Amino acid sequence: MNRRPRPAAPPSKVIPAVLAVAIVAAGFATLMVRLEVTQEGYRLSSLQMEIRNLQTENQRLKLETAGLESHQRLRALAPKYGLAAPASGHVVMMP
Repeated sequence: MNRRPRPAAPPSKVIPAVLAVAIVAAGFATLMVRLEVTQEGYRLSSLQMEIRNLQTENQRLKLETAGLESHQRLRALAPKYGLAAPASGHVVMMP
């Protein structure tokens, strides 16, 4: 019967422990990266919604400005404030 020779020193437990710590650290790092990506995705979505809302408000304000600056409206308001068209000779054209 052939017996195996017995090793002189028991196998080291340091290498498996280091590998286990490395695997746990890599898993934790992967988890943290995925969490950051998810949070940035939500932030991006929120900013895109805010952009849409601001563009809609900007369009509404442009329409309101155009209505307030319309010549028809200003002509209708002029008599209320005592404004009239200038008499001939009151307008001077500069070269």
